[in-house]
Amino acid sequence: MPTAELLKSREVTENHLRVARSLLLPEVVALHAQSLSQFAEFLDHNELGLAFDWLDSIARESQWSSISLLASLELAALNMGRDDDARPLRIRINELADQ
Repeated sequence: MPTAELLKSREVTENHLRVARSLLLPEVVALHAQSLSQFAEFLDHNELGLAFDWLDSIARESQWSSISLLASLELAALNMGRDDDARPLRIRINELADQ
């Protein structure tokens, strides 16, 4: 049985992922409707790592210039302890901020 701490961590990660999803532009949502359906299914089954991977892929392909989207993904990655996934997001955020 998951601990209260683990449940809270999952909730935080899921929230970051939902915020990131909400930041997708309508045209990106339309283009990736099937992938976003899969993302939602992963969230429903508490497969947060897979949900992150799908959303990260969509962001890289279609909306790689949205600092707020990338920041939400970075926070989700960090909360899951996925530093190797968070690092390129932070680098991209810094590149965009320097422009």
